Amino acid sequence: MDTIVAHTHPFVIGVDTHARTHTYAVLTAAGQHLGTETFPNTAAGRSRAINWAGRRSGGVTDALWVIEGAGSYGAQLARNVADTGYRVVEAARMGRTGRRGLGKSDPSTHVGSPPLCCPYRSINSAPRGRMRACGQQRKSS
Repeated sequence: MDTIVAHTHPFVIGVDTHARTHTYAVLTAAGQHLGTETFPNTAAGRSRAINWAGRRSGGVTDALWVIEGAGSYGAQLARNVADTGYRVVEAARMGRTGRRGLGKSDPSTHVGSPPLCCPYRSINSAPRGRMRACGQQRKSS
């Protein structure tokens, strides 16, 4: 059964991952934007980002982390966040029709309110290499 994020988590930390940097957005369950910040994709940068998001969300461990690319550029971040005790899910990918007309740097493409209503699938307990976006089907062999 799918779960609506805003019904189960007081805060959502959305992360747009790239090779060199990750951009983090902290939202309340009601959709209030509490802050956005970009940190380097390094051990120190990820640590600073986790601490920053914790301060923005009042240190609530019930916050949900929605990480784009948790199986690629965001893989180490997903492990770091899960090791800290937060729940981690992978963001669903936006289809081509949803992206049409949006540039790579368009702020509306950053993780924002969509995670609040998106059904999700937890990846905290998924074996390494088996993480997939919510709603994505496993490829048959």
